Amino acid sequence: MAHEMIGTQIVTERLVALLESGTEKVLLIDSRPFVEYNTSHILEAININCSKLMKRRLQQDKVLITELIQHSAKHKVDIDCSQKVVVYDQSSQDVASLSSDCFLTVLLGKLEKSFSSVHLLAGADATEWDWLCVKCQQYLSAR
Repeated sequence: MAHEMIGTQIVTERLVALLESGTEKVLLIDSRPFVEYNTSHILEAININCSKLMKRRLQQDKVLITELIQHSAKHKVDIDCSQKVVVYDQSSQDVASLSSDCFLTVLLGKLEKSFSSVHLLAGADATEWDWLCVKCQQYLSAR
């Protein structure tokens, strides 16, 4: 169980609607292992899945979350602290069920200190995941 409330949940339909509306910048962070990310991910999502060492460095404030985002991105990212951030890992159902020491809890906590709106995408089953990837790819490639 998380030691404090971090982030809020967002469902797949809301994420797609948010992306389609185009009214707000959204930073997508994929916190799954690189192999899963490489197999299938939402276009423009940044993969941040850290080792125990990086988790410890984040916890001890030896690395800034904005530096980690820039380092993990395939291209320069314009970071705007007022933009929405959506984190997904394809298995977490809600913030309250996360242990206080898991990487996702640490990541969400650090993101909340730098961004005004941080959300965890509610875990999707395989069918919903495929649907989400297709919808997001359609929207993002049409921009």
